[in-house]
Amino acid sequence: MSNTLIVYFSREGENIVREEIKNINVGNTEKLAKMISSVTNGQLLKLEPVKPYSLNYDECNLRAKEEYEKNIRPEFNKVLENLDAYDTIYLGFPIWYRTFPRIIKTFLETYDLSNKVVKPFSTNEEGDFGLAELELRSSLKNSDLRKGLSIRGYDVDNSLDAVKKWIEK
Repeated sequence: MSNTLIVYFSREGENIVREEIKNINVGNTEKLAKMISSVTNGQLLKLEPVKPYSLNYDECNLRAKEEYEKNIRPEFNKVLENLDAYDTIYLGFPIWYRTFPRIIKTFLETYDLSNKVVKPFSTNEEGDFGLAELELRSSLKNSDLRKGLSIRGYDVDNSLDAVKKWIEK
C-alpha cells in the first residue's frame, strides 16, 4: 500500500470532549491519521493553514463559523508535489458545523482527485459525518469515493480495531 497518501487537517488546543472543553496536545484527527498510516504504510500530509487557528475553542469556533457561512477558503501551505504517485487518498478532518472545515474544500479545489480512490475519515463529538459525505460526493464526482470512517474524538485512542476493519473493506 505504498501508493497511499493520508491527507488530513487536525487541530490541537481546546476541544470539546464529552461536552466539556479540554486542552489536547495532539488533535484527534491527527491521532487517527497516524493510526491509518501505521496500518497502510501510507505517507502523511497534514494541511497546515497559512493563518493558524486559535488554540482557544471559542475563538476557533467563531472563525470556523465565519468560514462556513461566508464560504471562505483558508489557504494552506502547499507541500504536495506529485499527486500522480498515489492511487488511494485517505482524507481526514474534524466535523465543524456538521461538515468538514473549509480548509478541506480548499484542498479539494486545489488538487484533482479524479480517478483516485478516496476514503474519508472524521473525528467528531456527535458520531457521524453530518453533511460532509454529501459535500464530498459533489466535490469528488470523478473519484471513487468509498464509505468513510467516523470516530468520536474521545474514542480515537481505542479505535485501532475499527480502523483495521475499515481499511480492509
